[in-house]
Amino acid sequence: MRIKVIMTHEQFTQIYLPFSGKMYALAYNLLRNRDEARDCVQDVYAELWNKRDTIEPDKPPLPFVLTMVRNNSLDRLKSRSTQADDETLETLLDHNTENQIEAASDLNAVIQLIDKLPSDQQIILRLRTIDGLEIEQIQELTHFSRENIYTLLSRARKTLKELTAKL
Repeated sequence: MRIKVIMTHEQFTQIYLPFSGKMYALAYNLLRNRDEARDCVQDVYAELWNKRDTIEPDKPPLPFVLTMVRNNSLDRLKSRSTQADDETLETLLDHNTENQIEAASDLNAVIQLIDKLPSDQQIILRLRTIDGLEIEQIQELTHFSRENIYTLLSRARKTLKELTAKL
C-alpha cells in the first residue's frame, strides 16, 4: 500500500517558484498581454497547489508547469472575443493618413489569417517570426522536437501563402 504524502508549502515553493520567470515568458509570448500572462501564471500556481497531492513526484517539474501554462494560455486565446481585435483596429485607424489605414487593414488581415491556423502552428509562427526566437529557445519553451517545430513552421507558412493568395 502506498502512503499519500501531501506537499508542504515550503516544498511547493522550492519546487515550483523558481520557474515563475519561464512560466511568465511563455504565457506572455503566447498571450501578448502582461496582465493576462500574470493571471495565467497565477492560475497555474493555484491549480498546482490544488493538485499538489496528486502530482507524481517523479515527473520533472519544468516541462509539467510549462505544459500547464501553454494549455492555460491556449484556453485564454480561444476564449478571447473578436472585440479585442476590433478595439485594436479602431485604435490603429484613429490615425488619419492613408498609409496608416492601409497598414492597419493589412495587419488586421494577417492577424485574422494567423488566427485561422491550428493552435500549435500559431504558437510556433508567433514565437519564430514575431518574437524572433531561435529554434532551440522555442524547443525549450514548447517542448516540441526540432523536427516538429520545422514542420509546424513550414505548414503555417504554406497555409498563410495559400490564404493570402485567395485575398
